[in-house]
Formats: sequence, C-alpha cells, structure tokens
Amino acid sequence: MQIKTYDEVDHYEVYRLGAVAFGWGMSERAVRVTRKLDPRYLDSFAVYAVENGKPVAQVIPMKFPVRLTTGVEEVGGLQAVCSHPTVWGKGYARRLMQHVHNMFRDMDFRISTLTTSRNIRGHHVYQGLGYVNITDFQSGTRRVPRSHHRPKGIRLRKAARRDLPEIQRLFRAYTKGLCGWTMRLPEALPAIAASEHDYLERFRMVVRDGEVVGYLRIRPSWNINFEEVIVPDVTDYRDAISLREYEVKGKVSRTTWVTAKKDQDRLKAIGYDLDGPIGDTTMAVSLRSPLRTRSIPSLFGADSGLFAHYPSDDF
Repeated sequence: MQIKTYDEVDHYEVYRLGAVAFGWGMSERAVRVTRKLDPRYLDSFAVYAVENGKPVAQVIPMKFPVRLTTGVEEVGGLQAVCSHPTVWGKGYARRLMQHVHNMFRDMDFRISTLTTSRNIRGHHVYQGLGYVNITDFQSGTRRVPRSHHRPKGIRLRKAARRDLPEIQRLFRAYTKGLCGWTMRLPEALPAIAASEHDYLERFRMVVRDGEVVGYLRIRPSWNINFEEVIVPDVTDYRDAISLREYEVKGKVSRTTWVTAKKDQDRLKAIGYDLDGPIGDTTMAVSLRSPLRTRSIPSLFGADSGLFAHYPSDDF
C-alpha cells in the first residue's frame, strides 16, 4: 500500500471512489474552490491508500478551533473517510487514519475528531482506534395542531450571500458560553456556499419588524422542519419555530442534531418530545498523553450540557 495526496492521484478515480462509497463524487471544481477559500483544509487536501495505481481508501484531514471547558484549542478533524467496497475489512482505512493521526501529532494537536453514524461499519473501526462518542445526539418531534395560528410580527425569508456575515454574528451571539463547535471560522460558510450552488437554499433568515433577529437551517426534503435554530432571543426563537410549524399544521414537526441543554430546554418548553440517541454522533480520541480519551467528553462540556455541534458545522 502506498499513501499519496490528492495531487498525486487520478482525480477521476477519486470521483469514482466517492461515488461508490457515498453515492456522490467529489468534483475537481469543488476541491479547487474549497482549497482556495476554506482555511480548515490542509495543503495536501486529502490522503489516499493506493493499490495498483488506484486510490482504494480516502481521508480528508482538517484543522479547526473548538471551545473546550479549558478554553479555545485547535484540533484535527477527519472528513469523508471511506474505502472501496472491494477492500472492506482489509485495514486500508484504519492504516490511513493512523497516518493522519501522525500528521496531527506533528502539528501538535492533542485531539482528533470525526462525525459519523453508529449504523455503519466505520463506527466499529473508529472504536477500534480508540474513538469515543462525545455525547448523544437527540431528535425532537411535536404534533402540530390543525388550529395552529400563524404568529404575527415575524417572517422568514430566503438567505442570500449578503446574509453570511449576519449569520456569523448571530451564531457567535447564540453560542456564547457553549463548548464544542462554537468557534466557526468566518470563511467556512462562504466557502461551502461557493462550492455548493444550492447551499444557501437551506437557510431562512428570521425577520421581525424589518430587522434580522436569527436564522434557521431547514431540510424539508428529509422531512426535517428545521435542523438548526440560531435565534438569541427566547421570544423570537419561539415565534420562528411557530412560523415553521404553521406550514405543517396538522402534521408532525421534526428537528434533529439536538445536543446542548440550552436547545433541549427551549424545545421542551414549546412542547417538543426528545428522543435519542439518534444514529449520528461526533467522536474523538486523544493523540498524546497525558490527555486520556475518556476525559474528552467532559472536556467538550458534555457532562455539563454545554456541548454543541450544529449541522452547519458537519464534517
């Protein structure tokens, strides 16, 4: 097995690997835009396990700041980990991840993280490498009465590129005091919006009396009425969700990726039932002593209900 970077392999074969592993291929244009605009990615962009001249496994290493109970710290992240189905169980992804762990150690990172599903074979591989789940992700549901009234004085509008700085400001205000993925780099969302032409269609700006007071991220094609609610004021938060519920009155309103106690409490207060753990999870492992992996969930604020990881920061 050879280990090569993105620039050292055939990009068409990279596309094929992603298509068979995930159902979507990574285009050269998307990679080019991401490398130019998003500082979370390394110069190598991705690393591959190569056999007979073709990439058979992939890991995309990242770096980004997170807020821990001890302060802000830069950590490593693993994205788009996969292997070709013909080599499943042969250890290619495991060896590639170990290679990336060594890269992170050379960068003086203490922690490596990833987001995955408990329902895929990869979760077992990650556990074998020492990764632990940081906390349970929950799903929220509420049956919306047919008599549900449209709230007054508030509206939702589609987001545009000009709204990205305001989205950043609102996110910082709402997540102040929370741990985890609350240090979103200002370049991150613009970079994603530039590489995914329909990305901003998932966002709705919350407007009251002509002023933007928050935003929602929605996913109706997945039967998710909202999946991220960043509205600092409690009344605005309640009315924004109520407005989304008006569109599905008489049916069930659903949200997902609920982690922080702050969000749990707000959802419960307006009648949502929370269930979990759902399949999605964020995992982490210690890369160097004396930090112990078993202490990482507490370090991320999971024990105190402060851990937050919103869908916009999925990786």
